[in-house]
Amino acid sequence: MARKTIRVDIPVGSPDKLSKLANNVKGKDDEMADASPLKDEPSFDRTDYAAKLSAGDTKRKESEKLREQAETKMEQARTAYGTGKGQTAETPGTVYNYLVAAKDRLLSYYKTNPEALSEWGFDVVVGEAKSPKKKTT
Repeated sequence: MARKTIRVDIPVGSPDKLSKLANNVKGKDDEMADASPLKDEPSFDRTDYAAKLSAGDTKRKESEKLREQAETKMEQARTAYGTGKGQTAETPGTVYNYLVAAKDRLLSYYKTNPEALSEWGFDVVVGEAKSPKKKTT
C-alpha cells in the first residue's frame, strides 16, 4: 500500500488569501468556543491572534485605499508630463511637448555641436550613419 502524504499550504505570498484563511480559522475557533482544539494550544494566543488579524486587515484596507489614491496621482502626473493615455509629443501644454520644443530649438542653436545638449541634461548619442548606397562587388 502506498504511503499517504499530506501537504497543507498557508498562502503567505498573497495577503488577500492569507487574510481569508486567517479569518476562516478565527471564525471556526470562535464558533467552537471552548470545544476548539486551539483553546489549550500554548503557542496559539487567541487574544493576540485576533488583535493582530484585525490590525493586519485594517492596514490592508488602508493600503488599498492609498494604492488607489497613488494610482490616481500617478495618472495625473502622467497627464501633466504628456505621457498619459492617448497623449503624444504633439499634445500641447505638456512637459513632453515643451521638451520636444526645447530639444528642437537647442539642436538648431547648437547646430555645429549637438553634443552640447548633454549639458542641458539630454542623453546625446553620437554615431555614424551607414551610407545609403548599396555596395557593389
